[in-house]
Amino acid sequence: MNFFQHGKSRREAEAEQRVRTSALELEATTLRSEVQDLRELVQHLDQDMQLMLSAAEQLDPGKSALELAETMHRLVFHPFDLASFFVALVDWEKDQLNFVFYHEGGRPRKHPSRRLSEKPGLTGQAILSNAPLYTRTLEEAVALGNVLTEAEKGSGLIPSSWYGVPLHGPQRPFGLVSFQSFQADAFPEHRRQLLDALSAILAMALFGGMNRPDA
Repeated sequence: MNFFQHGKSRREAEAEQRVRTSALELEATTLRSEVQDLRELVQHLDQDMQLMLSAAEQLDPGKSALELAETMHRLVFHPFDLASFFVALVDWEKDQLNFVFYHEGGRPRKHPSRRLSEKPGLTGQAILSNAPLYTRTLEEAVALGNVLTEAEKGSGLIPSSWYGVPLHGPQRPFGLVSFQSFQADAFPEHRRQLLDALSAILAMALFGGMNRPDA
């Protein structure tokens, strides 16, 4: 009787040990995953901070609007894996939207100006509402009146995600910067917050440049 009790206790102890070992292994795996997630978060935060510092250093009000737009493009194009990017400025008196810099299809392109009231598109809607506009899919963009470029019509290569941030002046927006990606829902909230901050730096540089005595 004592032999069987001893054997049973030993089997139970071994089973309990296996359970504890499995639990410890699972806990260790979870901790490793959490540490890896934390490392990636810190890395992203560090990259975001470096991007902000670079923007503050390179977006100089002494540059022209074209130079500032080109600089912004260089800063964000690869980190955000963009398909297209542009900076547009508004001439409110002429009711005109002027595209200072337009990059799509892998190269800068000349993009014609248009009357804001006649063909606002997503750009005009964001400017007129004075609020960022985000469309996660091409279907959303089309439903809101997206205006396709000639290159997009010809190639069929149309971005899925579109995010436009108004460039704020003291009283009303004076333009917009647009970020576009072939991926659907490419700009989650934390990425949009970073783009908002970068756009604010661009807006200050552009506005400062436009109000220089020699501008």
